[in-house]
Amino acid sequence: MANDTPTLRDAEEAYEQGDIETTLAICDGLIGEDEAKAAPEVLYLAGECLLELQEPEEALHLFDLALAQDPDSPLLVHCRGLCHFELGDFEQAKALFERAAAGAPELAEPVFYLGLVAERSGDFEGATTWFENAAKRDPENFVVPIDWSADDIKAAYDVMIEETPEPLGTWFAGLVVEVEDLPAEASLQRGGAALSPLVHCLFEGEPGEPPEGDDPAAWLKAEPTRVVLYRRNLGKSAQDEYELHREVFEAVLWEVMEFMGFDDSHLESLGVMELDEVQEGDDEDLHPSGR
Repeated sequence: MANDTPTLRDAEEAYEQGDIETTLAICDGLIGEDEAKAAPEVLYLAGECLLELQEPEEALHLFDLALAQDPDSPLLVHCRGLCHFELGDFEQAKALFERAAAGAPELAEPVFYLGLVAERSGDFEGATTWFENAAKRDPENFVVPIDWSADDIKAAYDVMIEETPEPLGTWFAGLVVEVEDLPAEASLQRGGAALSPLVHCLFEGEPGEPPEGDDPAAWLKAEPTRVVLYRRNLGKSAQDEYELHREVFEAVLWEVMEFMGFDDSHLESLGVMELDEVQEGDDEDLHPSGR
C-alpha cells in the first residue's frame, strides 16, 4: 500500500513553486510534536517559509533548533543572521554573516547582507564593495544595486499618479512625498512588530478607519502625514526605470492597504487591481516590499 504522507521532497517542490502555505503545512507535519528531534533540513525549510511570511522571531526559533544539531552549517548560520537583521539587531547579524561567509566562500548571500549591514551604519562605499563581491560570487542572483536619485524616485511616483484611476489618483497626488536613503531604526516598528529594514515605502500618521459602504471615494478620507520612499532599498530591486515604476507602485499600494485597512476587493473597486495585472502580467497579488 502506497504511503501518501507528504515528504520533505514534496515540501521542497511546493516551496520551489512558491506555495509557502503548503510547504509550511507539510513541514509542520514532518516536525511533529517534538521540534527538537526534527530533521535540520525540515526545520531549515520551515524557517525559510516563516521568513517569507515576515515572522523572523518564529523563524529564529527553528533555525536555533537546527543549529543545535548542525552547529557548523554556514547556511543555517546565515539564516540566523537573516532573522537578526529583520529584527533590527544589526551587530548580531553582522557577526553571523561574517561567520557564514568565512565558512562557505561560495555563498554570496551573506556577503551581500554584509553590504546591507555596512549600509545601515552609513558606510556606503564599503557596502558597494560587499555588493560587488556578492555579484562576483553569484552573478546570476546578485547585482550591484542602482543608486537612484530622489528625483528618479519622485518621477516614478508621478508616473504612478498618472496611471492610477480616480479617485485614488487624486488622493495620491495630494500626499506629501519624501525620499530618504534608508528607514531609520525608529521607523521600523508598527504596532509592536518589527518591519523589515529593506522596506521600500512607509506611511506616517494616524491610520484610517476600516472602509465602510460602497462608495470608494468615501474610503479615502484619511491621509498619512507623509509618504516616505527609500531610494537605496528601491535600488536593490529595480535595475531599470520600468522596474523602478513597478516597485514604487507595489510599495505604495501595499502601504495604502496597511494604512487604510483595504483588502484586494477594495483595490479592485478602486480600479487598481486591473492596473496591477497590466503591470505584472498574470500576477494579481500584492506582496510586501521588505523582501
